Amino acid sequence: MLIALVWLLTVALFEPNYHSMINSELSRRLTSIVEILEKANSVNAVTDELNDYVKDGICIDISDRTNRCIGISEGIGSNCLLHQDNTAVFGLLRNNQDSDTAIRIRQSLRVQKSINYTIEDATGHQQALQGAVTSNGYTVIVSTNLERVSQAVEVMRSQLVVISVILLVVSIVGALLFARWFTKPITALSKAARKVAAGEYDVAVPTESQDELGVLTRDFNYMTGEVAKSSQLQRELIANISHDLRTPLTLIKGYAETARDLNCDNQERRTDDLNIIIDETDRLSGLVNSVMELSKYSSGTLPPHITRFDLAELARDVLGKYTDRSIKEEFLLAAEGLEEAEVNADPAQIERVLHNLVSNAIAHLGSHGLVTIRLTPVNNGLLRAEVIDNGSGIPESELPHLFDRYYRARSDEGRQGNGLGLSIVKAILVAHSADFGVRSAEGVGSTFWFELPCAAPPEEKPGEKI
Repeated sequence: MLIALVWLLTVALFEPNYHSMINSELSRRLTSIVEILEKANSVNAVTDELNDYVKDGICIDISDRTNRCIGISEGIGSNCLLHQDNTAVFGLLRNNQDSDTAIRIRQSLRVQKSINYTIEDATGHQQALQGAVTSNGYTVIVSTNLERVSQAVEVMRSQLVVISVILLVVSIVGALLFARWFTKPITALSKAARKVAAGEYDVAVPTESQDELGVLTRDFNYMTGEVAKSSQLQRELIANISHDLRTPLTLIKGYAETARDLNCDNQERRTDDLNIIIDETDRLSGLVNSVMELSKYSSGTLPPHITRFDLAELARDVLGKYTDRSIKEEFLLAAEGLEEAEVNADPAQIERVLHNLVSNAIAHLGSHGLVTIRLTPVNNGLLRAEVIDNGSGIPESELPHLFDRYYRARSDEGRQGNGLGLSIVKAILVAHSADFGVRSAEGVGSTFWFELPCAAPPEEKPGEKI
């Protein structure tokens, strides 16, 4: 397409454009000279004005009513087909130098009133000329030599054939190289996508640029990493659920068979077996409820209902529900910090967070254990709630995984629980867009914390004193 456009502009349109430009130039000069002569009594009176239109390459011929030449400006020179000298001054008589061609053209112009055509001699020289007759009887002929445009076009055409072939070859080679360079990352992404579709998630496409394709490649690699994590989490979830379900189901089946086969006279043994069945059923029911609860929070089907409430009062209520247990298991409960702490959040869901964190803290207490809920204001209008215990602490290597689903620290082996409590805490706090985290040191204890926005103080009503 580009080669065709160059060919069109350089060869096909060159000669017409050249002739059009020449004709426009001659027409402008002819019009200006005619206007000058129509206002003058004689050529000599406007010689200075006419000389302003003298230009190399332009021949100006002025004659009177008898077709006698009364002024010449010969800018073409010896190649002029109308005159044979190099006169460039108006106002001199030139009858003795008129050519037959010039006289014939003047006579024709006198009859036709205007002319616009090209003359040519035996050697092929061409001269474009235009002429007009003024209202006061002068004839004006303006002409110029036409260069051998046709020969120049032929030369250009022969050269363009070679140039076009070279450009075509270079374009094809360049297009192939560019296509290979451009499609290489796309091909790599396509192959990687097919691997992911086949279940092979551990793939990564090299990022070789910083443009849009590079951004797409990085996003694809991030996606495959997240899909791999999700797939691994799914496998672990199935394995953990299968393990957690298998144990109570096996116990339920075993003790149910024992209760069935026992002699009815051994009521004590039967009662013990049935109690175990009931306990394992409760454990199984709790596991199923936790999974369903986590699913609701994580999927967004149970969004938080934000309202204003006193977090300090809620914290005291949560601790109060563990009073009997603290007496039986001999550990202490404490509330520290603000006596009143108005925040904006979902009170039911935040209560679930506090219950899970306090229950988790109690599970890791040793002798002389203490669980504390501390409320302190922080910057940017936030309130920090901390659940602190002086238990065994958590190894630093395990801290990043504590909020993962079904993750249970090594220190939790043998303890009751399904590994979903902290996952539920995370899902609720993420839904609240709240910051949260944990600090811990082995042998010292752990601190789980989260932050909620403080509620704005109530506006004073008119006539009410605060």
